[in-house]
Amino acid sequence: MKLNSESSIKKSFKKISLSCLKVKCNIVKYPFAMNRFFKLFMVCLFVSNCESQTNRKPKNDFKIQNSISAPTYSSRSAIPYNLSTPNKKYHLPAILEEISGLTDIDSAHVACVQDEIGMVFIYNFLIDSIVVRHKFDSVGDFEGLTFTGKSLFVLRSDGRLTEWENFSPKTGSGKVLHTMLPLQTTNNEGLCFDSKKNRLLIAAKSKPINHDYKSERFIYEFDLNQKKLNKSPAYSINTIELEAAAKEFKIVQQNRTESGKLRPFNFRPASLAVHPQTSDIYIISAADKLLLVINEQGEIRNMERLNDDLFAKAEGITFLSDGTMIITNEAAGKVPTLLIFKPTN
Repeated sequence: MKLNSESSIKKSFKKISLSCLKVKCNIVKYPFAMNRFFKLFMVCLFVSNCESQTNRKPKNDFKIQNSISAPTYSSRSAIPYNLSTPNKKYHLPAILEEISGLTDIDSAHVACVQDEIGMVFIYNFLIDSIVVRHKFDSVGDFEGLTFTGKSLFVLRSDGRLTEWENFSPKTGSGKVLHTMLPLQTTNNEGLCFDSKKNRLLIAAKSKPINHDYKSERFIYEFDLNQKKLNKSPAYSINTIELEAAAKEFKIVQQNRTESGKLRPFNFRPASLAVHPQTSDIYIISAADKLLLVINEQGEIRNMERLNDDLFAKAEGITFLSDGTMIITNEAAGKVPTLLIFKPTN
């Protein structure tokens, strides 16, 4: 049903006023006028109530724990990696053209998923080869992956979290459990383990369902002690404020549409990881070719634009225990790659 506009409602009430005058003058002569007035009044009252219901804001039952704040001199810190020159670059097999989630297993292996097949690939980057594959599902949009040292977790974009208990990278043994998380977003891609707080962080790529937060990008936390999602997002990134902060780091939006127009700044987290030594959170937005670094309190530490030639479509990030950073790229019309960056300090 199409609701009337405010001007239409005003016109309707104006008609009511005129009708009232006519009723007052002609009530004795034309008794049916009262009936006409009553019907008109009820119609306008219904329309007004519909508009009131439409404009009513939904009730929020959560509070954001940390809003990402603008950088201060005390919070700023240089990114300790040379993002333009990786120490190693590997071309991945064709089956990983759609590589998405990435996690470290040990000093020689990472695990990854691609967003179309329910299979975990164990990749040895020292010999540049997939050494084993473990199936956990059929097909689906699998985006996030993280290993706690005991359990392997896989995130599907709709919010389904798969836990592979007592996961063995060699044999794939372990019990597989699926849980649908009550996320407030429909497209969720980032997943990582925060060992310091024994939690999982889940980054939403899309805006929340609640349009009051259309400029926000939520990062949720899943408590591993209680195996429960905290309904209050751990962090919220405001895209408008982030765009303003980007200018402080001299980052200019360069992504363009097919017609050549600049794309709007639309931070869409695809992957995140917690640095094992600083506890800083590294967040990648492939859409904006951007790496954002925040601290535990949600203060911006730094951000850097990703080189188009090296980062065709960065979809995965993880760290080894010594601080080595690994980033993977989907093929995006080229070849999928795995890049290794050693700390510069």
